[in-house]
Amino acid sequence: MRGKTPTPTTLKIMRGNPGRRPLNLDEPWSPLLKRMPPAPGFLDDEGKRVWSAEGRRFIKAGLLTALDLTMFGTWCIWYSKRDIASRAVNQSGLVVKAGGVGDPYINPYMNVISMCSKAMHQIEIEFGLSPASRSKVRSLNPAQRDLFTDFLDGEEDAGS
Repeated sequence: MRGKTPTPTTLKIMRGNPGRRPLNLDEPWSPLLKRMPPAPGFLDDEGKRVWSAEGRRFIKAGLLTALDLTMFGTWCIWYSKRDIASRAVNQSGLVVKAGGVGDPYINPYMNVISMCSKAMHQIEIEFGLSPASRSKVRSLNPAQRDLFTDFLDGEEDAGS
């Protein structure tokens, strides 16, 4: 797809619809999760730990719905692989020599760390977790979330 990545309608609403363009009210959505479901079986032990710990933080921040679990699971995979590579670099060093012969070279695990970090960062931007992406989003307090859910459900305030 060419051009700028479309902004989800929920983010446009939370930003106050700065572009004043019509909102897509038919966009798929899912209510925010209240508790973290069990970790999927495809995650290793570190991925499962991150799923539970970071998942609770995402929920507390109002960032995780059932529709987001697949992307969050992918983030947990990258987190776990980055952790494994970081431990390998800590053990063998940033620069290594093959069998003690030849010129030293940068530990190949550094490439893994870089790849994982880039993939995680892309997902974090989608969740609004980088300082720049977070500055574009206003968080909804629980009362606003209820009104927002009613808005998406098409319910109108009885006082209107």
